Amino acid sequence: MFKSAKAILSELKSSLYLIFRLATYETRSNNSMQYLGFLWEFVTPLLQIGVYWFVFGFGIRSGRPIDGVPFLPWLVAGIVVWFFIASAITSTARSVYSKIGMVSKMSFPISTIPAYVLLALFYRHVALVGVSFILMWAFGFPMGLHSLWFIYLAFSALALLYSLALITSALTTIVRDLQNLLQSMMRMLMYLTPIFWVPPAKLANILQINPLYYLVEGYRSMFLGSDWLATNWAYGLYYWAIVLVLFFAGSMIHLRFRRHFIDYI
Repeated sequence: MFKSAKAILSELKSSLYLIFRLATYETRSNNSMQYLGFLWEFVTPLLQIGVYWFVFGFGIRSGRPIDGVPFLPWLVAGIVVWFFIASAITSTARSVYSKIGMVSKMSFPISTIPAYVLLALFYRHVALVGVSFILMWAFGFPMGLHSLWFIYLAFSALALLYSLALITSALTTIVRDLQNLLQSMMRMLMYLTPIFWVPPAKLANILQINPLYYLVEGYRSMFLGSDWLATNWAYGLYYWAIVLVLFFAGSMIHLRFRRHFIDYI
């Protein structure tokens, strides 16, 4: 178990420059054939936020704030990280079988494929977070020392998502149906995570089994300046325990099956 994790970390370290180069290329190529280019990375989520704001903010909540916070900044503070999570989980899951042809042309570890796909999506995420900070300032929630939590939260999200990617990218290469299952699960988890609503205390304790809950509430705390992250340090330990378990399991699964990936393409 530890040997597998050490091997994956060693591959990532030795291929770090290549990962950044491929992530940059991935970002550029995704927008190269579009007139608006990188602007679509803002337009699409902003349109989605507008729809959610209208449906949940005005249609269901009738414009009522949540804990004294207007619904729009409260929504944006939580949904920004969800856009990153949802796209990262589905994209990294298909990263190996969709890009396995690169392995035959270039010599680099397969473990770097989900890594650079995840990093390319993270570039988009950082840009959207910057826009969100401007929106928070417009609603009276300026940046401060609490904004530095973003460094920790970004690392936390990347660690979890890469650990999951090691598992899902290997399994979906073998059983393609798992890609459809993942997409369905993400749609379900979107409404089981407190993005649009505030769960009652007893239900919240159950929902917190999902580590994505920690990221959503952590980002909300970071944007709005609350002390949720500091006061929920025990939940943070649980989150990192889950990350470590997933990383060790993902490392073993990835190394166990990757020599057979070509056979399933």
